[in-house]
Amino acid sequence: MLKIGLIFSMTIFAFLKAEATKIKGQIIYDRDTVEVLMNIPTTLLTQEVKFEKIQQKIKYFDSEGNKKTVRPDDAKEIRFLYQSEEVRMVSVRNTLGLGNIFNSNENIFLKIEIDDRLKLFRYYQTQRSSGMYNANTGMTTGGFSYSVENYVLQKGNGQLTRPVGLSFKKDMIKFFNDCPKLSRKIEEKEFRKRDIEAIVLFYNENCN
Repeated sequence: MLKIGLIFSMTIFAFLKAEATKIKGQIIYDRDTVEVLMNIPTTLLTQEVKFEKIQQKIKYFDSEGNKKTVRPDDAKEIRFLYQSEEVRMVSVRNTLGLGNIFNSNENIFLKIEIDDRLKLFRYYQTQRSSGMYNANTGMTTGGFSYSVENYVLQKGNGQLTRPVGLSFKKDMIKFFNDCPKLSRKIEEKEFRKRDIEAIVLFYNENCN
């Protein structure tokens, strides 16, 4: 039984491991935009982009076919079209300390969803479950890892704010103290955490 479980786990891992898909894209610098061939990491089974991997750096081929790397400290933004969606990874100052603690970048690439006075980003990270102890066999089965998405907010070019679970209501009322009618909707639970996109749209359309 243990051997079957191990084989199953290895099979799942093989399907979920990353491969690279070459896609035409743009690197946007302060004064220039460069057309390149990007090496986008994707999952083998679902062909989903591994966004967590490109938050810190992205590899690409220049016009001469040389393989290079661009980091969020180097460029303002990277763009590419994937499965009919324009993906924009914008470089922002990492005031929340997101990502790998050993990473030396001051900025991070975040996937932008709403680009306005109040911006909405997605941040991707891996979470890991702990293993489980089986008292009958005396053995501990290995845990597993999975990717989760978190929202990040930014007013103008200000610091990043991440709405979090239990303190969401309190934090957002304070964050939106410049828009009493939005704060009131959050206070009265008309807007909840699951309504974050609607909250951002409301702010941009109704708050000065």
